[in-house]
Amino acid sequence: MPVTTFEMDERTQNAVRELQEIFGVKTNAAVLRKAIALSMVAATKATPERTVTISGRDEPLTISLAT
Repeated sequence: MPVTTFEMDERTQNAVRELQEIFGVKTNAAVLRKAIALSMVAATKATPERTVTISGRDEPLTISLAT
């Protein structure tokens, strides 16, 4: 499997550690695989305006995937 190395600032490192707990995984690679899978779902299910609405515990949240 190819290896990719990159730098993360402290804020991103903290977010990855938090996501490890939320996702129930132990490695940064596992967090990135799940994040990429979630991004693929968002990208393929977005509206023509490139928005996605997420619902769950709180009020629905609409986010834009546009740059």
